[in-house]
Amino acid sequence: MVRGRSYLAELVRINDTLIWSHDRTDSYLAAVEIVREVTGARIAPTYLLDKPGDLLVLTADEDERAELGEAFATMPAHEHVRSPWLNPQEWPVSAADHQDSEAWAALPEDFRRWFGPWGVIVSIHADGRHLGAVLLCFDHPYRLTRQRAEFLAAVGRILGSALYRWQIAGRERELGALEERRRLGDELHVDLSQQVATLGLHVGSMRLDAADGDLPRLVDDVGRLDELVVGLKGSLRHQMLGLRADASLVEGGFLEQVRTHVETFRRQFGIDVRLECTGECGDDVAPLPVAAQLLRVLQEALANVHLHACARSVVVRVHPTSTHVRLEVEDDGNGFDPTSVPDSRLGVAIMRERMAQVDGSVRFTQGGAGGTLVVAEAPLRWHAAAPQVQVGSASV
Repeated sequence: MVRGRSYLAELVRINDTLIWSHDRTDSYLAAVEIVREVTGARIAPTYLLDKPGDLLVLTADEDERAELGEAFATMPAHEHVRSPWLNPQEWPVSAADHQDSEAWAALPEDFRRWFGPWGVIVSIHADGRHLGAVLLCFDHPYRLTRQRAEFLAAVGRILGSALYRWQIAGRERELGALEERRRLGDELHVDLSQQVATLGLHVGSMRLDAADGDLPRLVDDVGRLDELVVGLKGSLRHQMLGLRADASLVEGGFLEQVRTHVETFRRQFGIDVRLECTGECGDDVAPLPVAAQLLRVLQEALANVHLHACARSVVVRVHPTSTHVRLEVEDDGNGFDPTSVPDSRLGVAIMRERMAQVDGSVRFTQGGAGGTLVVAEAPLRWHAAAPQVQVGSASV
C-alpha cells in the first residue's frame, strides 16, 4: 500500500482513470498499473477472454510483453479458466494456497515459472460474466489477507464494468454494421438488377441502330455500354468482397467447420456436446453466405450456453432439405425468456440480424430437456443473386 493512501482512495483513482481517458487501452493499462503499484507486484499482465471464449489474450505494456515472451501472447482458456482459479464469487485466488494441489501441478511448467508461487489471480467480471483476470506476480511473499482480498475483488468489478461497457459499445457497432450491410445488400441487389436490365435494353437499341446503319449512334452506344459495364464491375466487386470474407470463415466446408466448433467447445469447457445431421449432409449443404451466417449463429449460441445456461449437455443438429437448411442448438440448462433479455445483451439481436441478411430467421424456445432451443433457418436460394433479364430474343 502506498503510504498515506487508503484502499478506498486507490479504488476511486482506478475508477477515475478508466472513466476520463479517451484511449481505452492506455486507460486500462494505467488502471492496472495503479493496482501493481498498490500491491507491490513485479508485473501485472492481464489476460482477457476472446469473443468465442477459446483463448485468453494478453493485454500488457511492452516491458511485460517482452518478459513473458511471444509464447504467452495467448493462452488456451480451458487450462486456466477453471476451479480453483475461477470461483463463483469471482474472489481473488493466491497460488500460495494451492501449491500442493493438482490444480497447481496441472498448470504448464513455464507458466508456473513466471507466475510464481506467490502469484494472485484477480478475476475480472461484470453482469455475471467472467471476462478475464489480472495476474499479479511477486518476487516476495504476498499474503492475501481479508483486506487485500476485498480490495482486489473490488478492483475486478471496476475493471470488469469498464471492459463490459466497452464490449457493449462494440456490440452495438457490430449490430449497426450488420444492419447497414443488409441495407447496402438490398440496395446493391436492386442496383444490379437495374444495371443488368439497362444493359439488356441498351443491347436491344444497338441492334436497332445497327439495322438502320446509323454509325454515329452506334459509336455513342458503345461508349455508353462501356460505362455501364464499368459500373456493373464495381457493383459486383462489392459482392465479391463480402463473399471472400464469408469464404475465410467457411474454409474447408460448412459441416467441417461445425464439427470443429463442436469439438473445440467440448474440449475447452468440458460440456458434453454431440452433432446430429439428417438428410444429405455433405459440406456443400448451404451456399457460402448462408453457411457463414449459420456458423456465426452457432458460435454465439455455444458462447451463451457456456456463459449463461449452466448446462451439462448440448445437441447441435443440422437439417438440410431441398429448399432450406436448419441449424438447431439445444441445451439442458436453465433456459431463458428472450423477451426478458435487457437491451445491453445484444447477442439475440445480432443473431436475428445475421439470419435476416440471408432471408432467414432465428427463434428461441424451450427445449425438450427444459433448456433453450435455438433454431436458425434459411432458404438455399436467397435474393442476392441478380436475376436474368430477357430483352427481345437476347438473354443478359
